[in-house]
Amino acid sequence: MKPSYLLIAGLLTTVTYGANASHFYANAISMNNIATIQDSILHTAMHTFDRVPAANLGDKKTMMPPTPEKSINELYGKLPIYGTMSIYGEYEEYEFAGRSGGDGKKPMLKNLQFIWQHYSDDAKLNHFGRADSRYDLAMVGITGGRMEFFDSITGWATYAGFIDGKQSTSALQIDQRGGYAGIFSRFNLKHFNLSATINGGVLTNDADFALGSDNYTNMWAGAAANASINIILDDTFSLQPGVQIGYTWIESDSYVSATGNSVSNSDLGVFEVAPTLHAIKHIGSGWFGTAHVRYVTMMTDGGDLSVNSVKFETLESDNFAEYGLSLEKTVGRLNLSGTLVRRDGGRDGWGGGLNVKYIF
Repeated sequence: MKPSYLLIAGLLTTVTYGANASHFYANAISMNNIATIQDSILHTAMHTFDRVPAANLGDKKTMMPPTPEKSINELYGKLPIYGTMSIYGEYEEYEFAGRSGGDGKKPMLKNLQFIWQHYSDDAKLNHFGRADSRYDLAMVGITGGRMEFFDSITGWATYAGFIDGKQSTSALQIDQRGGYAGIFSRFNLKHFNLSATINGGVLTNDADFALGSDNYTNMWAGAAANASINIILDDTFSLQPGVQIGYTWIESDSYVSATGNSVSNSDLGVFEVAPTLHAIKHIGSGWFGTAHVRYVTMMTDGGDLSVNSVKFETLESDNFAEYGLSLEKTVGRLNLSGTLVRRDGGRDGWGGGLNVKYIF
């Protein structure tokens, strides 16, 4: 086909379907949504598997002697026997020193947890417009028993989850389902925290529009690290500034649309930087409250779209701010927490979730 005919074909497809509602952009919308889903997964892993969320109040570098006559919550903020100072986060550790002064037995597995999250927001995409975005994440994770080296503490976790989402415009609806799995590791040295995770996933997409339906699949792999510092202001309140940095590669899919057009998308690379501030407060009676604010910056490479060899505009996600509040309490060996999240900017909407953790 001659270049002049390719240009005419491109203009005809734009006029016929409309640039802001064309099903040709479905795969590009899905890839940009995967970038946001991945951000949610990474942030959840960083601040959930690194002990109980509110246990990040401070560094736990000593182990508490067992006092079975008292509950774990009653020990918070008190001086345990043998002169060992109680430190933030000990109420959930369940790892104690023996009465002879030696360390007690450390479990191979530390806890099992289930996490559910729901997000409903308006996604702003450059060169396209806005799409209504809704997705649910369900995650199961197992955290391993920690190890201590001098003043440092290390730990690990593994996790897997399910994704159910829907992206829609006035003329397009994309139903998404898939799963993911990853591993996590943390390192704590006094007031400094460093955690990292790698994961991968797959997402199937069914894009419905007036003239038919297109089906395609995306896969991704990513890695991220989070560094933070605990600033303990008093016995019940702490700040934790930090930054999360990550990269995710998202495989595209090329296919022949139900309209007979050849749709081609290049793979998308997403580099993310998200400075974060957590404020953690022990409210009393074992209740903890946490507030966080973070600004998510996404820089992309690739994701080019062409239809019948005619290049279309490349979609890009805008940066967004996120604010969250959570409340948690430990009851026996169960730790329960709930979170409410607000997003503004490139993502405009609300989210929330529940976390149930069983401590071995």
